[in-house]
Amino acid sequence: MQAKTVVSSPITQKGKLLPRCRLCEEVPPRGIRGGYLINGVFICNLCETMILELEAGTEDYRELLGRIKKLWE
Repeated sequence: MQAKTVVSSPITQKGKLLPRCRLCEEVPPRGIRGGYLINGVFICNLCETMILELEAGTEDYRELLGRIKKLWE
C-alpha cells in the first residue's frame, strides 16, 4: 500500500464567512479581528466603544441595555 501525497492549494476567498455584530448588524472591516466574541455573541469594536462612552441613566443607555439583554434571551 502506497501513501498518497497531498498537495495543498491556496485558500480562496470564495465562501469566506465573516462575523456580523449582533448590536448594529454590520460586518466589521477587519472581520473577526474587529470585535469580540462573548458567549457566542459577536460585538464589533464600534459598538464596544459606544457602550463604554455612554453615560448611565441616559435614554441611549437604557435603549442599548435593552438590546444587550435581548442578546441572551
